[in-house]
Amino acid sequence: MQNTNQIAKCQLWLKTLCVDISERSVGSEGNRKATAFFRYQLTSLGWKTESQEFWAVDWRGGGASLMADDTAFNVLVSPYSLGCSVKAILEGASNITELENGNFRDKIILLHGEIAVEQLMPKNFEFYNPEGHQKIISLLESSGARGIISATGRNAALAGGVYPFPLIEDGDFDIPSVYLQKFFGTICTYLQGTMC
Repeated sequence: MQNTNQIAKCQLWLKTLCVDISERSVGSEGNRKATAFFRYQLTSLGWKTESQEFWAVDWRGGGASLMADDTAFNVLVSPYSLGCSVKAILEGASNITELENGNFRDKIILLHGEIAVEQLMPKNFEFYNPEGHQKIISLLESSGARGIISATGRNAALAGGVYPFPLIEDGDFDIPSVYLQKFFGTICTYLQGTMC
């Protein structure tokens, strides 16, 4: 009986945090609601909690569209992305080597495959920032690209299980970016060298 109650409580908590409060980006109203919910649950069990406040950017996306050779693609705006209206040649990179060796100046980069399997940590995130992520961010910023498209897959362990997940979620990143499902990214790879 106790196990059943604990399972039901866990399911309720997960539903609240993943369904009822679906958008929990740092700095957002959803993030504040999720924090308050979790704090309430802990204090109701007798735990002492502390919250550390810090400055964070909130953001609201305005939607996005992507066209290539008269074909429209469903894309989502990467959280915190700058807006843009860009027409440029599409070039892809599926790993760090291709990103290092490619010429992306004034182009749109399609990140797909190995390089797009996990969400990149924001460049100024102090708590966890793997060197591989830092290198990708640095290469993107020095690339001269006018925009980024990320084709991401399904990975329940990342980005709250969102599919597709935003590869880039960074208020300090200055290249406009969108993301789409891996399947559509495969189609985009065939369009490399065309205007988007």
